[in-house]
Amino acid sequence: MALSFESYKWKYDVFLSFRGVDTRRSFTSHLYHALCQKGVNSFIDYKELEKGEQISPSILRAIEGSRISVIIFSENYASSVSCLDELVKILECKDSKGQLVLPVFYNVNPFQLRGQHGSFAECLAKHEEKFRDDDINKVKRWREALYQASTLYGWHLGDGQESKFVQRIVEEIMNKLNRIPFNVAKHPVGLDSPTEDIKSLLDLGSDGVRTVGIYGIGGIGKTTLVKAVYNHISHQFEGSAFLANVSEISNQRHGLVQLQESLLSEVLSRRDLKVGNKDRGINWIKDRLCCKKVLIVVDDSDSLEQLESLVGDCSWFGSGSRIIITTRDEHLLIAHNVETNYKVKELSHDHALELFSWFAFKKPCPASNYEGLSSQILNYAKGLPLALTVLGAYLCGRGKAEWISASAKLKKIPNKQIYEILKISFDGLEEEEKAIFLDIACFFKGEDKEYVKMILDACDLHSDNGFGVLMDKSLINMQLNKLWMHDLLQEMGKEIVRQESPGEPGKRSRLWFHEDILHVLNQNMGTNNIEGIKLDLPEPDTINGKALSNMKRLRVLMISNARVTDEIQYLSDELRLIDWPGYPSSTLPPNFHPRRLVSLNMSHSHIKYLWKGAKIFRDLKLVSFSCCEYLTEIPDMSMVPNLESLSIDNCKSLIRVNESVGSLDKLVTLNLMFCSNLNTLPNRFKLKSLRNLLLTGCSKLRKFPEIVENMEHLEEILLQGTAIKELPHSIEYLVGIKSLFLDSCQNLEHLPSSLQKLQYLTTLNLSYCSKLRELPKLPPNTKFLDISDCRSLESFTMLSSPSNVIAEDLSSFQQMRFINCHKLINEQVQVHLTNLFYNEGPDSDTYLVFVNGDLVLPASKIPDWFHHQSTNGSITLEMASILYGKPAKLFLGAVIELEKGASTTSMFACTYEIFINDQKVFGQQRTFEALDSSHVWLSRIKCSHLMWHLNNVRYWNHLRVSFWISEVSSKVKVRAVLKNCGFHICCNQEGYMVDPTAIRNSIG
Repeated sequence: MALSFESYKWKYDVFLSFRGVDTRRSFTSHLYHALCQKGVNSFIDYKELEKGEQISPSILRAIEGSRISVIIFSENYASSVSCLDELVKILECKDSKGQLVLPVFYNVNPFQLRGQHGSFAECLAKHEEKFRDDDINKVKRWREALYQASTLYGWHLGDGQESKFVQRIVEEIMNKLNRIPFNVAKHPVGLDSPTEDIKSLLDLGSDGVRTVGIYGIGGIGKTTLVKAVYNHISHQFEGSAFLANVSEISNQRHGLVQLQESLLSEVLSRRDLKVGNKDRGINWIKDRLCCKKVLIVVDDSDSLEQLESLVGDCSWFGSGSRIIITTRDEHLLIAHNVETNYKVKELSHDHALELFSWFAFKKPCPASNYEGLSSQILNYAKGLPLALTVLGAYLCGRGKAEWISASAKLKKIPNKQIYEILKISFDGLEEEEKAIFLDIACFFKGEDKEYVKMILDACDLHSDNGFGVLMDKSLINMQLNKLWMHDLLQEMGKEIVRQESPGEPGKRSRLWFHEDILHVLNQNMGTNNIEGIKLDLPEPDTINGKALSNMKRLRVLMISNARVTDEIQYLSDELRLIDWPGYPSSTLPPNFHPRRLVSLNMSHSHIKYLWKGAKIFRDLKLVSFSCCEYLTEIPDMSMVPNLESLSIDNCKSLIRVNESVGSLDKLVTLNLMFCSNLNTLPNRFKLKSLRNLLLTGCSKLRKFPEIVENMEHLEEILLQGTAIKELPHSIEYLVGIKSLFLDSCQNLEHLPSSLQKLQYLTTLNLSYCSKLRELPKLPPNTKFLDISDCRSLESFTMLSSPSNVIAEDLSSFQQMRFINCHKLINEQVQVHLTNLFYNEGPDSDTYLVFVNGDLVLPASKIPDWFHHQSTNGSITLEMASILYGKPAKLFLGAVIELEKGASTTSMFACTYEIFINDQKVFGQQRTFEALDSSHVWLSRIKCSHLMWHLNNVRYWNHLRVSFWISEVSSKVKVRAVLKNCGFHICCNQEGYMVDPTAIRNSIG
């Protein structure tokens, strides 16, 4: 069945299918109201159908119009003909519309559905008897549907708390609904058939890893097609990533690393993940995704290096994964050994006419008396969706005379060059809209929308209106809040600027090609025509800075990788943006007064001081002088009232920051990291908009400012490696703080009791604070605590005696590290901490695997409550299929001791992996450094996902857990050994052990 894109216009978020007499007034009612409280638009049928009554057309329409169907299988579900018919319809919609189906096994085992045992066998036998003469195939379809539903991931309620079970289901549904699909196209015409073709090539029902290549000319619709496919199938995978504009991004500095980070961040749902370099990124992708069923789209690739860095080999990804690559170059797919490729063809005449009509007439066919003119336009567009879209948007609302004129222009274009076809739409813009389009094409493609808006608005270009017009005319688009345009449109824009002065670049309005810019500057050919320069040299080269004095109207200046022959004596006062890493002069020009400047970046420059006294920069919002080794002082900023970001990191000569910085009302980010000689901050902070305060590596900073009023927006403070001795009591005014990093503050001696008032603090890192002796009571929501190598620490209020180690204080913790804390951790505390680690932890469960507990502390043995232990690094068990689909809480433990004769370890990694039926289903690794005695690492996993790997076809399933220690560098000897390891499992929502007969030692 062809995919209908109307299916994305869902009427309901969730359809609930259930047997009324079993759950209507209990579980289903509770689930429905919980969904309503979260704002989920759910359909529930309150009508009680009689046995045998057929489902109504309204129910069928509700199923078809729902994005997710939740099927609640209960004891008597199969007794209802209407329930079974609903099930068949739901699974049809799953296949035809991409609907997500989530089964709930309410007091029944998935094994009963798959094997059709118990009440399901009895009910189906009765149905077969009843329908023997009428439609015996009906019962066959029901059996097949029940079997198919039993294989889907879902939830199994056994003896646990129903309220928590409902909460987990609602959380997972919210996660699914919050996964916003791509906007495929304003009018997705002609996509049904190619989308089905791609799905067929992907062969989603098969195991193994499969790669499909999609190729075709520019503007043919490759990206639109792959977005449609992605929206339709992405929910069938554990994780997914859509890497757009790969060619464009990879050509930027560190672009491939950025793409690797995007891939990992999207699949793993982790923000701000950093891999450092390309080779490490490859290893991360292989290590983190090798056991995950993932969908990855690499859109618009043009080099083998891109593919080798992102999707190098099928072995990088788990079984069932699918990779889709789009490119203009079929030979690239062949070089990457992509065996299955699909060529995107031009639209048929009927589809081309429909797409053009949607944009030109706002309906699927031409207006009366415009059929002939429309056909003429179609002859020139030749089925190319980009041309049809741009021409249709341009002609919309215009009279016949303008249509005839446009047709005449197209007729004159030799070989129907796409540039000239697209330019007709540009010619219809207002002057301000043209300026915005050209600025984006020449300077800002791929940049953050808000950043570009800030620059353009400062240039008196009304960006909100301009962006709207350009999007309406399909000349630009928005992806993840970044401005993009098709590269053919970008080339058109650049060609328009070239034609302003074909032979003399210095007379053009915008310059971006490095050879043109070098010619203009070094030949002193600049003129007042030039409004913007973007120079990014592929190799370092020299430019003549004096030539800038000829450019009085310059408003955008971006220079990278260039050396300058002389001091910069002049910069245009019209500048709104200066982005000049490596700026050569020691200060800004004395006669430089850019009242409209909004962004100033002179990182890695030779600047020594910015200005003397107070200088008026009322519009300035972004300032960066990162890595300016000669800069000594931040001057008076009192006349920069709108400053939002100040980045002065890695300035080795910086000594003080002016007192005025402490009162900048609109400052959001203050970054002074690794200013190793900085010793003076403002005495008082009154920064009501501040969100990030970054002071890591300021090794001479001894005093933290007093906080004089509530700073509710500040979420993160980085103070690693500073020389501060204490934090002021006034930190209680940091009411919104979530993360506080004080690791390696080796002079830190005291933390104030007011710390416990920080209700939103979740992360506290105090590792390597060697002088800290006492830790006060922590806030109630702290989840991550690291006090490793606090060797002087003797007192922690929550651990001051065994009787104080109570669940109320420690239940929120997900990770605690007490490495080498020998004065704090004694044998009694060891026992209490490990017992609490077993009994406590977050109540919520998720559909996917996640580690929700991690504990490291000095100890020499696995806790006694571990039922399965080994000294050879491997534990092999057999698990019964009765655990299939049940929520599980797994505990894994390892004892690491020093190699004989060693006084401390070097850096090493400890890893465990879990295999079910010889398939790796999960793994986790932790890095350790400088252990000076035996330590225990305990890991707690709470998930439903692992237990779905149990095979219902056979009763006993093989489970193997492997632990090992490995080096992190071939140059460093580990000096640590694995003494023993342990595995423990709980399988109901209360956390108690299941019937021991469900797990047994392997019998080989």
